[in-house]
Amino acid sequence: MLFEISCYHSKPKEKIVMLRRLVVVLISVILLLMSAILLLFTGALRSPTDSLHGMLGSALWTTLAPHFLLLSLTASLFSCWCWRRYPTTRLSTLTLSAALAAAISSAVVCYQLKQTAVTAGGDINWLQALQLKSISAAQPDLMLSYHGYNGIAQPLALFLPADTQTAAPVLLYIHGGGFMTGSLLETSNDLRWFAEQGYLVVSAGYSLFSNANPSWHKAAQDVACALSWLGANAASYGGDINKLALLGDSAGGNLALNLAYGSAIQAEQAHCGSAAPAVTAVVVQYPAADPLAIYEFGYPISGFEPKMLVTGYIGGDPYQLAQRLQAVSSYSYLSAQAPPTLILSPQQDGLVPAWSVQRFAHYARLAGVNVELVAIPFANHVYNQLAANSAGNQLRRSVTLRYLRQQGLLVPAAG
Repeated sequence: MLFEISCYHSKPKEKIVMLRRLVVVLISVILLLMSAILLLFTGALRSPTDSLHGMLGSALWTTLAPHFLLLSLTASLFSCWCWRRYPTTRLSTLTLSAALAAAISSAVVCYQLKQTAVTAGGDINWLQALQLKSISAAQPDLMLSYHGYNGIAQPLALFLPADTQTAAPVLLYIHGGGFMTGSLLETSNDLRWFAEQGYLVVSAGYSLFSNANPSWHKAAQDVACALSWLGANAASYGGDINKLALLGDSAGGNLALNLAYGSAIQAEQAHCGSAAPAVTAVVVQYPAADPLAIYEFGYPISGFEPKMLVTGYIGGDPYQLAQRLQAVSSYSYLSAQAPPTLILSPQQDGLVPAWSVQRFAHYARLAGVNVELVAIPFANHVYNQLAANSAGNQLRRSVTLRYLRQQGLLVPAAG
Protein backbone atom coordinates (compact mmCIF):
# COMPACT_ATOMS: atom_id res chain seq x y z
CA MET A 1 0.00 0.00 0.00
CA LEU A 2 2.79 2.38 0.89
CA PHE A 3 4.53 1.47 -2.37
CA GLU A 4 1.42 2.33 -4.38
CA ILE A 5 1.11 5.70 -2.65
CA SER A 6 4.78 6.44 -3.32
CA CYS A 7 4.36 5.65 -7.04
CA TYR A 8 1.24 7.79 -7.19
CA HIS A 9 3.10 10.79 -5.84
CA SER A 10 6.18 10.24 -8.04
CA LYS A 11 4.26 10.54 -11.31
CA PRO A 12 3.37 14.23 -10.92
CA LYS A 13 6.99 14.94 -10.00
CA GLU A 14 8.17 13.18 -13.16
CA LYS A 15 5.76 15.24 -15.24
CA ILE A 16 7.04 18.44 -13.65
CA VAL A 17 10.64 17.45 -14.37
CA MET A 18 9.80 16.58 -17.98
CA LEU A 19 7.90 19.85 -18.42
CA ARG A 20 10.80 21.82 -17.02
CA ARG A 21 13.23 20.05 -19.35
CA LEU A 22 10.97 20.83 -22.29
CA VAL A 23 10.84 24.48 -21.26
CA VAL A 24 14.64 24.57 -21.03
CA VAL A 25 14.91 23.15 -24.55
CA LEU A 26 12.41 25.69 -25.91
CA ILE A 27 14.14 28.56 -24.15
CA SER A 28 17.49 27.43 -25.55
CA VAL A 29 16.09 27.32 -29.08
CA ILE A 30 14.53 30.75 -28.63
CA LEU A 31 17.82 32.13 -27.32
CA LEU A 32 19.60 30.85 -30.42
CA LEU A 33 16.98 32.40 -32.73
CA MET A 34 17.04 35.74 -30.93
CA SER A 35 20.83 35.73 -30.98
CA ALA A 36 20.74 35.16 -34.74
CA ILE A 37 18.39 38.13 -35.20
CA LEU A 38 20.65 40.33 -33.08
CA LEU A 39 23.67 39.12 -35.05
CA LEU A 40 21.94 40.14 -38.28
CA PHE A 41 21.04 43.51 -36.81
CA THR A 42 24.57 44.28 -35.66
CA GLY A 43 25.86 43.10 -39.03
CA ALA A 44 23.54 45.54 -40.78
CA LEU A 45 25.23 48.34 -38.86
CA ARG A 46 28.66 47.42 -40.22
CA SER A 47 30.17 48.23 -43.60
CA PRO A 48 29.08 45.54 -46.08
CA THR A 49 32.23 45.96 -48.17
CA ASP A 50 34.59 45.17 -45.30
CA SER A 51 33.29 41.94 -43.77
CA LEU A 52 31.09 38.92 -44.41
CA HIS A 53 29.17 39.79 -41.24
CA GLY A 54 28.35 43.21 -42.65
CA MET A 55 27.46 41.73 -46.06
CA LEU A 56 25.13 39.05 -44.70
CA GLY A 57 23.76 41.17 -41.86
CA SER A 58 21.74 43.38 -44.19
CA ALA A 59 20.77 40.67 -46.69
CA LEU A 60 17.49 39.59 -45.06
CA TRP A 61 15.95 42.58 -43.29
CA THR A 62 13.97 43.98 -46.23
CA THR A 63 12.47 40.52 -46.75
CA LEU A 64 12.00 39.17 -43.22
CA ALA A 65 11.84 42.21 -40.90
CA PRO A 66 8.12 41.79 -40.04
CA HIS A 67 8.63 38.05 -39.56
CA PHE A 68 11.54 38.74 -37.21
CA LEU A 69 9.41 41.24 -35.30
CA LEU A 70 6.49 38.81 -34.93
CA LEU A 71 8.82 36.01 -33.90
CA SER A 72 10.68 38.12 -31.35
CA LEU A 73 7.46 39.47 -29.83
CA THR A 74 6.13 35.93 -29.43
CA ALA A 75 9.46 34.88 -27.96
CA SER A 76 9.32 37.81 -25.54
CA LEU A 77 5.90 36.75 -24.24
CA PHE A 78 6.98 33.14 -23.80
CA SER A 79 10.27 34.15 -22.19
CA CYS A 80 8.42 36.48 -19.84
CA TRP A 81 6.20 33.59 -18.73
CA CYS A 82 9.26 31.40 -18.20
CA TRP A 83 10.98 34.15 -16.26
CA ARG A 84 7.97 34.60 -13.98
CA ARG A 85 7.59 30.83 -13.60
CA TYR A 86 11.29 30.19 -12.97
CA PRO A 87 12.65 33.57 -11.78
CA THR A 88 15.88 32.08 -10.47
CA THR A 89 16.80 30.48 -13.80
CA ARG A 90 19.61 32.44 -15.45
CA LEU A 91 18.74 31.02 -18.86
CA SER A 92 15.20 32.42 -18.80
CA THR A 93 16.49 35.86 -17.81
CA LEU A 94 19.06 35.84 -20.60
CA THR A 95 16.49 34.67 -23.15
CA LEU A 96 13.98 37.33 -22.13
CA SER A 97 16.64 40.02 -22.49
CA ALA A 98 17.66 38.73 -25.93
CA ALA A 99 14.04 38.49 -27.09
CA LEU A 100 13.26 42.04 -26.01
CA ALA A 101 16.42 43.31 -27.69
CA ALA A 102 15.53 41.43 -30.90
CA ALA A 103 11.99 42.83 -30.82
CA ILE A 104 13.28 46.38 -30.42
CA SER A 105 15.84 45.88 -33.20
CA SER A 106 13.22 44.45 -35.56
CA ALA A 107 10.80 47.27 -34.73
CA VAL A 108 13.49 49.84 -35.51
CA VAL A 109 14.08 48.27 -38.92
CA CYS A 110 10.35 48.08 -39.72
CA TYR A 111 9.86 51.69 -38.67
CA GLN A 112 12.74 52.98 -40.78
CA LEU A 113 11.64 51.03 -43.85
CA LYS A 114 8.09 52.33 -43.48
CA GLN A 115 9.27 55.91 -43.01
CA THR A 116 11.55 55.67 -46.04
CA ALA A 117 8.69 54.36 -48.19
CA VAL A 118 6.20 56.99 -47.03
CA THR A 119 8.69 59.85 -47.33
CA ALA A 120 9.45 58.77 -50.91
CA GLY A 121 5.76 58.65 -51.80
CA GLY A 122 5.30 54.91 -51.45
CA ASP A 123 3.97 52.58 -48.79
CA ILE A 124 4.37 49.17 -47.14
CA ASN A 125 1.44 46.96 -46.14
CA TRP A 126 2.73 44.81 -43.29
CA LEU A 127 0.06 42.13 -43.65
CA GLN A 128 1.08 41.66 -47.27
CA ALA A 129 4.74 41.71 -46.24
CA LEU A 130 4.10 38.60 -44.15
CA GLN A 131 2.74 36.77 -47.21
CA LEU A 132 5.82 36.26 -49.33
CA LYS A 133 5.57 34.97 -52.91
CA SER A 134 7.94 33.97 -55.67
CA ILE A 135 9.41 36.96 -57.51
CA SER A 136 9.68 35.00 -60.76
CA ALA A 137 6.47 32.95 -60.91
CA ALA A 138 4.48 35.18 -63.27
CA GLN A 139 4.46 34.32 -66.96
CA PRO A 140 4.57 36.90 -69.77
CA ASP A 141 1.71 37.33 -72.21
CA LEU A 142 4.06 37.05 -75.17
CA MET A 143 7.61 35.91 -75.83
CA LEU A 144 9.12 37.56 -78.90
CA SER A 145 12.59 38.41 -80.15
CA TYR A 146 14.49 41.32 -81.62
CA HIS A 147 17.72 41.56 -83.59
CA GLY A 148 20.57 42.88 -81.50
CA TYR A 149 24.32 43.00 -81.97
CA ASN A 150 25.32 41.69 -85.42
CA GLY A 151 21.71 40.74 -86.08
CA ILE A 152 21.72 38.05 -83.38
CA ALA A 153 18.24 37.35 -82.02
CA GLN A 154 17.63 38.27 -78.38
CA PRO A 155 14.48 37.48 -76.38
CA LEU A 156 11.72 39.89 -75.38
CA ALA A 157 9.04 39.23 -72.77
CA LEU A 158 5.86 41.30 -73.04
CA PHE A 159 3.43 41.90 -70.20
CA LEU A 160 0.36 43.54 -71.68
CA PRO A 161 -1.60 46.26 -69.86
CA ALA A 162 -4.82 45.33 -68.14
CA ASP A 163 -6.79 47.86 -70.20
CA THR A 164 -6.19 47.42 -73.92
CA GLN A 165 -8.71 50.05 -75.01
CA THR A 166 -6.36 53.00 -74.52
CA ALA A 167 -2.67 53.43 -75.33
CA ALA A 168 -0.58 52.63 -72.25
CA PRO A 169 2.71 54.12 -71.06
CA VAL A 170 5.65 51.85 -71.86
CA LEU A 171 8.30 50.41 -69.56
CA LEU A 172 11.45 48.80 -70.93
CA TYR A 173 13.11 46.69 -68.23
CA ILE A 174 16.75 45.55 -68.34
CA HIS A 175 17.65 42.82 -65.86
CA GLY A 176 20.74 42.57 -63.70
CA GLY A 177 23.18 39.74 -63.06
CA GLY A 178 26.66 41.22 -63.16
CA PHE A 179 26.67 41.17 -67.00
CA MET A 180 27.32 37.42 -66.60
CA THR A 181 24.03 35.88 -65.56
CA GLY A 182 20.41 36.82 -64.95
CA SER A 183 17.20 36.45 -66.88
CA LEU A 184 14.62 38.75 -68.42
CA LEU A 185 12.01 36.91 -66.30
CA GLU A 186 13.85 36.91 -62.98
CA THR A 187 11.51 39.61 -61.60
CA SER A 188 8.45 38.63 -63.64
CA ASN A 189 6.13 39.08 -60.67
CA ASP A 190 7.07 42.78 -60.54
CA LEU A 191 6.70 43.12 -64.30
CA ARG A 192 3.22 41.61 -64.12
CA TRP A 193 2.36 43.97 -61.27
CA PHE A 194 3.27 47.03 -63.33
CA ALA A 195 1.24 45.67 -66.25
CA GLU A 196 -1.72 45.34 -63.88
CA GLN A 197 -1.30 49.03 -63.06
CA GLY A 198 -1.89 49.76 -66.75
CA TYR A 199 1.62 49.76 -68.30
CA LEU A 200 2.93 47.92 -71.31
CA VAL A 201 6.00 46.23 -69.85
CA VAL A 202 8.76 44.83 -72.06
CA SER A 203 11.73 42.96 -70.61
CA ALA A 204 14.74 42.59 -72.90
CA GLY A 205 17.41 39.94 -72.87
CA TYR A 206 20.95 40.86 -73.96
CA SER A 207 24.39 39.37 -74.52
CA LEU A 208 26.15 38.13 -71.39
CA PHE A 209 29.88 37.59 -71.11
CA SER A 210 31.55 34.21 -70.79
CA ASN A 211 35.14 33.02 -70.62
CA ALA A 212 37.27 34.96 -73.11
CA ASN A 213 34.10 36.42 -74.63
CA PRO A 214 33.52 39.95 -73.27
CA SER A 215 30.16 41.55 -73.95
CA TRP A 216 30.65 45.24 -73.10
CA HIS A 217 30.01 46.33 -76.71
CA LYS A 218 27.42 43.66 -77.48
CA ALA A 219 25.18 44.28 -74.49
CA ALA A 220 25.05 48.04 -75.09
CA GLN A 221 24.09 47.56 -78.73
CA ASP A 222 21.57 44.87 -77.82
CA VAL A 223 19.57 47.07 -75.49
CA ALA A 224 19.80 49.98 -77.94
CA CYS A 225 18.25 47.73 -80.60
CA ALA A 226 15.59 46.64 -78.09
CA LEU A 227 14.73 50.30 -77.63
CA SER A 228 14.54 50.81 -81.39
CA TRP A 229 12.32 47.72 -81.71
CA LEU A 230 10.05 49.12 -79.06
CA GLY A 231 9.81 52.44 -80.86
CA ALA A 232 8.66 50.68 -84.02
CA ASN A 233 6.34 48.13 -82.39
CA ALA A 234 4.98 49.43 -79.08
CA ALA A 235 1.78 50.74 -80.66
CA SER A 236 0.98 47.27 -82.01
CA TYR A 237 0.80 45.98 -78.44
CA GLY A 238 -1.16 48.85 -76.94
CA GLY A 239 1.71 51.13 -75.95
CA ASP A 240 2.18 54.90 -76.21
CA ILE A 241 5.86 55.26 -77.08
CA ASN A 242 5.72 58.97 -76.25
CA LYS A 243 5.44 57.91 -72.62
CA LEU A 244 8.49 55.70 -72.19
CA ALA A 245 10.58 54.84 -69.14
CA LEU A 246 13.67 52.69 -68.87
CA LEU A 247 14.01 50.49 -65.78
CA GLY A 248 17.11 48.56 -64.81
CA ASP A 249 18.68 46.76 -61.86
CA SER A 250 22.41 46.54 -61.09
CA ALA A 251 24.11 45.69 -64.42
CA GLY A 252 20.79 46.47 -66.11
CA GLY A 253 20.81 49.80 -64.30
CA ASN A 254 24.15 50.58 -65.91
CA LEU A 255 22.79 49.69 -69.35
CA ALA A 256 19.60 51.68 -68.78
CA LEU A 257 21.51 54.79 -67.70
CA ASN A 258 24.01 54.57 -70.54
CA LEU A 259 21.29 53.99 -73.11
CA ALA A 260 18.98 56.77 -71.94
CA TYR A 261 21.73 59.30 -71.25
CA GLY A 262 23.67 58.38 -74.39
CA SER A 263 20.55 58.73 -76.55
CA ALA A 264 19.93 62.17 -75.09
CA ILE A 265 23.29 63.42 -76.38
CA GLN A 266 23.09 61.28 -79.53
CA ALA A 267 26.09 59.19 -78.53
CA GLU A 268 26.47 56.31 -80.95
CA GLN A 269 24.83 53.18 -79.54
CA ALA A 270 23.90 50.94 -82.47
CA HIS A 271 22.52 50.88 -85.98
CA CYS A 272 19.30 48.92 -85.71
CA GLY A 273 17.35 50.10 -88.72
CA SER A 274 15.12 52.62 -86.95
CA ALA A 275 15.64 55.60 -84.70
CA ALA A 276 15.38 55.10 -80.95
CA PRO A 277 12.43 56.87 -79.28
CA ALA A 278 12.98 59.57 -76.67
CA VAL A 279 13.04 58.39 -73.07
CA THR A 280 10.73 60.20 -70.67
CA ALA A 281 12.21 58.92 -67.41
CA VAL A 282 14.68 56.42 -65.97
CA VAL A 283 14.29 54.30 -62.83
CA VAL A 284 17.28 52.27 -61.69
CA GLN A 285 18.16 50.26 -58.61
CA TYR A 286 21.69 49.82 -57.28
CA PRO A 287 23.04 50.66 -60.75
CA ALA A 288 26.58 49.65 -61.68
CA ALA A 289 27.21 53.24 -62.76
CA ASP A 290 30.88 53.20 -61.72
CA PRO A 291 32.42 49.84 -62.70
CA LEU A 292 35.84 50.84 -61.38
CA ALA A 293 34.44 51.49 -57.89
CA ILE A 294 32.80 48.06 -58.00
CA TYR A 295 36.07 46.50 -59.18
CA GLU A 296 38.05 48.06 -56.34
CA PHE A 297 35.62 48.06 -53.41
CA GLY A 298 32.82 45.54 -53.99
CA TYR A 299 32.72 42.64 -51.53
CA PRO A 300 34.20 39.46 -53.08
CA ILE A 301 31.26 37.05 -52.99
CA SER A 302 32.45 33.60 -54.00
CA GLY A 303 31.61 33.00 -57.65
CA PHE A 304 30.43 36.57 -58.07
CA GLU A 305 33.56 38.54 -57.31
CA PRO A 306 33.37 42.16 -58.52
CA LYS A 307 36.86 42.00 -60.02
CA MET A 308 35.89 38.93 -62.03
CA LEU A 309 32.64 40.54 -63.21
CA VAL A 310 34.22 43.78 -64.41
CA THR A 311 37.20 42.00 -65.98
CA GLY A 312 34.96 39.51 -67.75
CA TYR A 313 32.61 42.20 -69.02
CA ILE A 314 35.25 44.44 -70.63
CA GLY A 315 37.71 41.66 -71.43
CA GLY A 316 40.61 42.44 -69.12
CA ASP A 317 42.13 44.67 -66.46
CA PRO A 318 40.23 47.98 -66.43
CA TYR A 319 43.47 49.85 -65.82
CA GLN A 320 44.80 48.44 -69.07
CA LEU A 321 41.56 49.03 -71.00
CA ALA A 322 40.80 52.67 -70.25
CA GLN A 323 38.72 53.25 -73.39
CA ARG A 324 36.49 50.28 -72.70
CA LEU A 325 36.12 51.33 -69.09
CA GLN A 326 35.11 54.81 -70.21
CA ALA A 327 32.59 53.34 -72.66
CA VAL A 328 30.79 51.39 -69.93
CA SER A 329 30.98 54.06 -67.22
CA SER A 330 27.73 55.98 -66.80
CA TYR A 331 29.75 59.10 -66.00
CA SER A 332 30.67 59.27 -69.69
CA TYR A 333 27.09 60.09 -70.68
CA LEU A 334 26.17 62.79 -68.15
CA SER A 335 24.58 65.91 -69.57
CA ALA A 336 21.77 68.33 -68.86
CA GLN A 337 19.80 66.64 -71.67
CA ALA A 338 19.52 63.36 -69.75
CA PRO A 339 15.96 62.40 -68.74
CA PRO A 340 14.75 62.69 -65.13
CA THR A 341 16.04 59.79 -63.07
CA LEU A 342 15.00 57.95 -59.92
CA ILE A 343 17.78 55.99 -58.23
CA LEU A 344 16.94 53.48 -55.49
CA SER A 345 20.09 52.80 -53.48
CA PRO A 346 20.28 50.27 -50.62
CA GLN A 347 22.47 51.83 -47.96
CA GLN A 348 24.19 48.53 -47.09
CA ASP A 349 24.99 47.43 -50.64
CA GLY A 350 28.18 45.42 -50.57
CA LEU A 351 28.42 44.57 -54.27
CA VAL A 352 27.72 47.99 -55.77
CA PRO A 353 29.00 50.20 -52.93
CA ALA A 354 26.25 52.58 -51.85
CA TRP A 355 28.66 55.51 -51.70
CA SER A 356 29.50 55.02 -55.39
CA VAL A 357 25.83 55.25 -56.34
CA GLN A 358 25.33 58.31 -54.18
CA ARG A 359 28.43 59.94 -55.67
CA PHE A 360 27.14 59.28 -59.18
CA ALA A 361 23.80 60.89 -58.26
CA HIS A 362 25.70 63.94 -56.96
CA TYR A 363 27.73 64.33 -60.16
CA ALA A 364 24.62 63.77 -62.28
CA ARG A 365 22.93 66.66 -60.50
CA LEU A 366 26.00 68.83 -61.07
CA ALA A 367 25.72 67.98 -64.78
CA GLY A 368 22.13 69.22 -64.78
CA VAL A 369 20.25 65.90 -64.52
CA ASN A 370 17.04 65.93 -62.49
CA VAL A 371 17.91 63.10 -60.08
CA GLU A 372 15.90 61.79 -57.15
CA LEU A 373 17.89 59.51 -54.86
CA VAL A 374 16.11 57.25 -52.37
CA ALA A 375 18.49 55.67 -49.85
CA ILE A 376 17.00 52.51 -48.34
CA PRO A 377 18.13 51.60 -44.80
CA PHE A 378 19.04 48.06 -43.73
CA ALA A 379 19.05 47.00 -47.39
CA ASN A 380 21.69 45.21 -49.42
CA HIS A 381 22.01 44.39 -53.12
CA VAL A 382 18.85 42.87 -54.68
CA TYR A 383 17.00 43.90 -51.51
CA ASN A 384 13.70 43.70 -53.41
CA GLN A 385 14.21 40.44 -55.29
CA LEU A 386 14.28 37.71 -52.65
CA ALA A 387 10.47 37.57 -52.56
CA ALA A 388 7.47 39.40 -53.94
CA ASN A 389 5.34 41.29 -51.39
CA SER A 390 8.32 41.76 -49.07
CA ALA A 391 8.79 45.15 -47.45
CA GLY A 392 11.64 45.95 -49.84
CA ASN A 393 9.65 44.75 -52.82
CA GLN A 394 6.62 46.86 -51.89
CA LEU A 395 8.84 49.88 -51.33
CA ARG A 396 10.40 49.47 -54.77
CA ARG A 397 7.06 49.02 -56.52
CA SER A 398 5.16 51.82 -54.81
CA VAL A 399 7.93 54.43 -54.99
CA THR A 400 8.58 53.60 -58.65
CA LEU A 401 4.87 53.89 -59.46
CA ARG A 402 4.67 57.26 -57.72
CA TYR A 403 7.68 58.50 -59.66
CA LEU A 404 6.40 57.30 -63.03
CA ARG A 405 3.11 59.08 -62.49
CA GLN A 406 4.92 62.21 -61.33
CA GLN A 407 6.91 62.22 -64.58
CA GLY A 408 3.74 62.14 -66.66
CA LEU A 409 3.57 58.40 -67.34
CA LEU A 410 -0.03 58.30 -66.29
CA VAL A 411 -2.32 55.43 -67.21
CA PRO A 412 -5.35 56.79 -69.15
CA ALA A 413 -8.72 56.36 -67.50
CA ALA A 414 -10.67 53.42 -68.92
CA GLY A 415 -13.38 54.27 -71.40
